[in-house]
Amino acid sequence: MSQGTDIRRNMRSMYFSNLDLTHILVNFSKILIVALNGPVVGFPAALIAHADFIYAAPHTFLLTPFSSLGVAAEGAASCSFVRRLGISKANEALVMSKRIPCEELVANGFVNKVISAPSGKPDDSVGFLKRVLEEVQKRFSPIATQSNLVSIKNLIREPERRIDSQQNCDEVFAGLEMVTTGIPGAQMRAIKEGQKRHKL
Repeated sequence: MSQGTDIRRNMRSMYFSNLDLTHILVNFSKILIVALNGPVVGFPAALIAHADFIYAAPHTFLLTPFSSLGVAAEGAASCSFVRRLGISKANEALVMSKRIPCEELVANGFVNKVISAPSGKPDDSVGFLKRVLEEVQKRFSPIATQSNLVSIKNLIREPERRIDSQQNCDEVFAGLEMVTTGIPGAQMRAIKEGQKRHKL
């Protein structure tokens, strides 16, 4: 088997894994809460846009360097970012591959609340998670029933699920098309060889 065949098979496998994981999160029926204790980059950054609530540490930032790597947007980010960030910030994140700091994520409605660890240290993951869980408990304890939450979530999300699902497929096929141009591979080689600086 040729090296080209292996690469094509691996790329197909990766893109279809991305397709599947995005589909799962787009259609996730329960309340999905994300806690970010630091930077979120690339495909995971795209996926978290499907969360119902996002809590972040102050040093968090979001980076989707798809355009700088010559690849398509992933994780249905081309529509979920517009909803969560607004068109201007979504364009900055996706088209310009701009790093979006925590303050801007909060100001644009992407992050629900900034939470610091009790120690104030950025690497205090345990303290940060404890504070997030306290916040979730405080906010969700007065809720009547779990089924009530799920029902409301599904009413909110249903209109956008069809759009996200279609966009997910469109992004995968655009990504496969871009890979065939050789541009993403060339960009990765340039970073590896030090000819191009990575945005991180």
